[in-house]
Amino acid sequence: MTPRFNLLLLILLLLVGVPLYWFQFDASAPGARPVPLTMSRLRELADGLPGPAPEELRQEVLGYRSELYNRIAAGSGLRPIRLPVRAFEAVVPGQAPILIDAGTTPAEARKRDLQNFDIAAQHRVDGRARTAALKLVLLDRPFHRGNAALVSPEAAPLPDLDGGEPRAVAPGVVAIPLEGLPDRAMMVYMRLEDGREFLFTGDVATVDANWVEERPPARTFSTLAKGDERRRTVSWLMTIKALKRAAPAMIVVSGHEPRNVPGIASGFAKDRSLPAGQAAGHVPNDHVFGRING
Repeated sequence: MTPRFNLLLLILLLLVGVPLYWFQFDASAPGARPVPLTMSRLRELADGLPGPAPEELRQEVLGYRSELYNRIAAGSGLRPIRLPVRAFEAVVPGQAPILIDAGTTPAEARKRDLQNFDIAAQHRVDGRARTAALKLVLLDRPFHRGNAALVSPEAAPLPDLDGGEPRAVAPGVVAIPLEGLPDRAMMVYMRLEDGREFLFTGDVATVDANWVEERPPARTFSTLAKGDERRRTVSWLMTIKALKRAAPAMIVVSGHEPRNVPGIASGFAKDRSLPAGQAAGHVPNDHVFGRING
């Protein structure tokens, strides 16, 4: 090869390689810092309201969506990943349950190509939406909010979360608004009656790799018009990681983590024979979830 050819090859590699790395693999977010939120503060808030805390968590798996892994976590590759859409029920002794996310609608499932949509499971979730004491939506998007027309007449109103401060919304339950992120994104911290702790991240951490490795979505798939959104996203990922470090036994429930969630039983109203953690659908054991949450 001639020196001129080598130079041209180097220039070509730089022209292609640098943008490819920047847009597909780089997970940096200059200026990102953990949010000043502590486990002691969350526990204090969880204990602040009188009454019984939830005693059990249950889930319904409503279907699956397929995405490129890089679309979820930068640097994870262009292979597809199958992401479950779930809704959760917190069972409170002697009271109506608390609903976390409400699934979707058949129309949205068709429109957005939700795979293996379980209409029976969605009907069970809709039933809970009609009777729940409280409905918490982690993200105001079609795979989280369910049918907005289904409202429980007994549901307690949410406190004002516009200030960005975490608030106790029920005994043992704390809503954490993700200030700076769109679609009214929130996390939910829950401390059960037996002391077990859970952190529902919503889509700020779609999978465990987001918060474990502090990887936001690749820039190719993120909102370039809102540069500050990436910094805020990584700041919240750092915060989740810090909270988990402070409470190693706490289960972090990432928004659409493929692996079964330990400590959460399957089925709202039916099929209560399965033990906790045996959810419908799972992925091979090499996924990061098992190494982090149990």
